[in-house]
Amino acid sequence: MNPELTADALVQLVHRYYPAGLLVDEPQYKNSEEAQRLRALHLANATGSPTWKEFIQRLREEFPGCSLWDMTVPFLDPCYICRVSLPGRVKGAPIYDSVVCLLSQLAPVYALYASHVHRTNPPERKSWLCFPPFPPDFHAHEARLAGLIESIFGFTRLSNDVLFTPVPDLVPQTANLGLGEAKLIDCLFTDHRW
Repeated sequence: MNPELTADALVQLVHRYYPAGLLVDEPQYKNSEEAQRLRALHLANATGSPTWKEFIQRLREEFPGCSLWDMTVPFLDPCYICRVSLPGRVKGAPIYDSVVCLLSQLAPVYALYASHVHRTNPPERKSWLCFPPFPPDFHAHEARLAGLIESIFGFTRLSNDVLFTPVPDLVPQTANLGLGEAKLIDCLFTDHRW
């Protein structure tokens, strides 16, 4: 792995965008140099990069018959998010299986996770998500998505060990976390996963 993308280096990087030792609702948080730096990053990425738009178009071409959902929320999380369903598993169906791509705007890194939602009658929702290793039904999507991300963006996929490295003195601005709860995945991407 590139030495600039080790867990230690990424922890140092996220400290440039989140103020240490502060909760989100503290006045100093929003006024901090780190939060202002993150706001500038959000503003620069609010409309989506040309590369992201190209990636979304390529997904439409490469995954026919799959539901594609760009879940990026400008100004909230420092990442692009896209959900690609498995074939025949479209949004709104009783069973919706997908692979979710998280691409950081802070560093040239990405993560993938598998998501399963099963809606039943009477209304009940049974769902799970998992990080690698994925269930066998998800392997083909995982490999194709990883290949596209790496060929289009040149990003490096982070291992689970790196993703779940604690960053105990930071709280991402959109997270419902307290001090001591954040992980690198929350700071580089988002804490909202489903």
